[in-house]
Amino acid sequence: MKPRILIVDDDSAITQQLYWTLCDEYDVITANDMQTAIRRATFYKPDISILDLHMPPDKNSPASGLRLVEYIKGHLAQSRVLIMSSNSDIEVRKACFAAGADGFFAKPFELEEMLASICKLTPVHRLELFAHIL
Repeated sequence: MKPRILIVDDDSAITQQLYWTLCDEYDVITANDMQTAIRRATFYKPDISILDLHMPPDKNSPASGLRLVEYIKGHLAQSRVLIMSSNSDIEVRKACFAAGADGFFAKPFELEEMLASICKLTPVHRLELFAHIL
């Protein structure tokens, strides 16, 4: 069974790009708003959630994204959370980790950096990938 990933970003082009990048190795679910993200996280129980911080209704603040991190970590304790954000302020990063985030990568991101971040959070799957190489 493939690990399940939830991708949350209000920019549908980003969620689609990540969907197509990851769908061969992961069971990928996407959401473009907070309410859909909460419903899909609750129903699908992702192994990893990749979240944008700046979501409506206040796209100028990381508050919505931080609330989503807290929700996922509070309701799905085994789920890992990666933050992807153009906000590189050190205080915002600290707030992400304080809310329970397991990793952070900056937008725009290098695909290899994102894949490495995901791989770090799925050790069993990483071993399966290496087995295919050998």
